[in-house]
Amino acid sequence: MSSFGYLFIKEFKQFAANPFMPVVLVLLPVLLMLVVPLAANMEVRDVRLAVVDRDRSALSGQLVDRISSSGYFVLVSGGDSYEEAIGKLGRGQADIVFEIPRGLERAVGRGENAEVYIAANAVNSTKGTIGGGYLSSIVMEFSSEIVSAGHRSAISPLDIVPQFRYNPGLEYKLFMVPALMIVVIVLVGGFFPTLSIVSEKESGTIEQINVSPVRKRDFILSKVVFYGLLGIFAFTLAILIAHFVYGLAAHGGMPEIYVSAMIFLVFMGGFGLIISNYSETMLQAVFLMLFFVLIFMLMSGIFTPVSSMETWSQYVTYMLPTRYFVNILRAVCLKGSHFTDLAFDFVMLSVFAVVINIIAIVTYRKQN
Repeated sequence: MSSFGYLFIKEFKQFAANPFMPVVLVLLPVLLMLVVPLAANMEVRDVRLAVVDRDRSALSGQLVDRISSSGYFVLVSGGDSYEEAIGKLGRGQADIVFEIPRGLERAVGRGENAEVYIAANAVNSTKGTIGGGYLSSIVMEFSSEIVSAGHRSAISPLDIVPQFRYNPGLEYKLFMVPALMIVVIVLVGGFFPTLSIVSEKESGTIEQINVSPVRKRDFILSKVVFYGLLGIFAFTLAILIAHFVYGLAAHGGMPEIYVSAMIFLVFMGGFGLIISNYSETMLQAVFLMLFFVLIFMLMSGIFTPVSSMETWSQYVTYMLPTRYFVNILRAVCLKGSHFTDLAFDFVMLSVFAVVINIIAIVTYRKQN
């Protein structure tokens, strides 16, 4: 058997001999998936609105100006067609599409009803619901002003036809559950290997490995692979809870979900090893890991939409691998995206995983 095989068996025996860690491995995903969705909440602002103005009249221009001056929306180019705007909605470049039909001003002038259309990206059901509510309120207020100005009868001239994409039932839990699946991987894939190495430092077993002919590459690889498998186990448990408790069914493919999870686990394993390289005690390791884990979770769109953050912090998120994993998981689970649709996110996630593990190997100090 190779040195890697012996090291892998060593990791398994150490993990199984600990009465606390196996319990945590099971309870962590179960409690996170069952408790947090019932208690979490989020604030919505700066909703990205793609306007498709097919009328291009003075009246439609006034309506768009009213919406943009409300302070709730950030206008993005909607293109020349509804299909083009919906494409931006699917790529995450817009949160809501607002279509003004051709002949709006003429229909209102003749006393006829005209329909305007709202399509909201309901992957984030809270943002889609509240943003759609803001927009509907502004349109109805504008419609009432048309009536009061004597343009026509007291019947509201504009009818709103809302449409919520990717999450028709506006279930907030469907937005939160993929985020919690990511948190499970962050905690299991990051903390477990870190605490494993630091505990070996404290017990003195790491010194025996340092003076042995075991290569540091095999030592680090055994940690990454073993705790990566534990992360896959916890992730699978989270997926089962998401499906049977919350009814979340992946509209894309399971290969996309598991490939992204494995790449991210490789990153977290390497990152945890770097933390352990610079920690001498459990307390140091826990504090260091908590610091970075909080950044990963709070600044990558897991709980708060990136578009709602300050501008400077939005740029910071591009340096966080969790941002790309969040995009992949939500797109696959709720939009049905595939590898080709998420090529950039997969490439960036892979780059982070490779670079961080190279750093982990280089910074591991092995004494021969």
